[in-house]
Amino acid sequence: MEADLSVLSFESTVPRRYVHRQSVSEVFLTDCVTGPEPDRFVLGAQWPRVHGFYRGRAGRYDPMLLAETLRQSVIYLAHTRYRVSLGQRFVMQTIEITAEPDRLEIGEGAAEVAVTVDVSNVRRRGSHVTGLSAALTFEVAGHRVGSGHGRASVLTADEYDNARWGESGPRTIGSVPDGVPLDAAAVGMMVDGDVVIGATARRGRWQVLPDLSHPVLFDHPSDHLPGMLMFEAARQASRAELGLPDADLVSMSVQFQRFVELDRRAEVVVSCVDDEPGRAHVVFEQHGTSMASATLTLASAADVRSGRGTRSGV
Repeated sequence: MEADLSVLSFESTVPRRYVHRQSVSEVFLTDCVTGPEPDRFVLGAQWPRVHGFYRGRAGRYDPMLLAETLRQSVIYLAHTRYRVSLGQRFVMQTIEITAEPDRLEIGEGAAEVAVTVDVSNVRRRGSHVTGLSAALTFEVAGHRVGSGHGRASVLTADEYDNARWGESGPRTIGSVPDGVPLDAAAVGMMVDGDVVIGATARRGRWQVLPDLSHPVLFDHPSDHLPGMLMFEAARQASRAELGLPDADLVSMSVQFQRFVELDRRAEVVVSCVDDEPGRAHVVFEQHGTSMASATLTLASAADVRSGRGTRSGV
């Protein structure tokens, strides 16, 4: 379905509390209208031409904006359309995005994005929603620029504490492990402070380096490694391992199994797919245990310009 931009407003952002952001500048959603079918919605989002972290490359928007917009869309709809209270917690189980990098050109103004969302598999306990799935399509000026899918569980504060900490209850978070970040150019970043991985003594392994003062990845305090930080660590580690620092993200599929602790060393293990250039499998490990896994597809700038390596599914 081609979304009708004329019904959406891009005048101001939605309240930041509904997308779990502290900084208003990190809120991308602007509006939401109900679609013609039950559980279908069309949301407005605006992407700035220059973002403090998700910076455009070669005149194109960073495809990671799709993932953050997906995250915000799922949380916003749960709060505003499915009566999930603000005191409840979200645990993302899966997030998948597929971008059309050659259609993500940065124009003369901020991109006005129409996000069509189909919500499904809504689980309830009595009148309370305990989980839902969402399929999303992203359009700019009537052209599809990407798609995505997400699945989230919704927990009460007590349920979250039990899932997060177990019977022992919350603990004091210690200092994050030390490490030396890679050079920004090696992972396609413009600013050294945006590098989130460091080298290790073992090939194919990269240390995750959370910076609790980062204004975007830690927009608000977290008691574990945030999902968007893990996405970025997976992308940077794949770029480093594949030797493609300037490659665009075409697709990413992430499955979360456990919370990744902030104060314990976490590593990204990257393995390449030999017969699929630009394809990588990623596993997040802590103390030898798999915490999350991902599959990524990257494409060089030349491939994006020619149309090769784009429009590939997750």
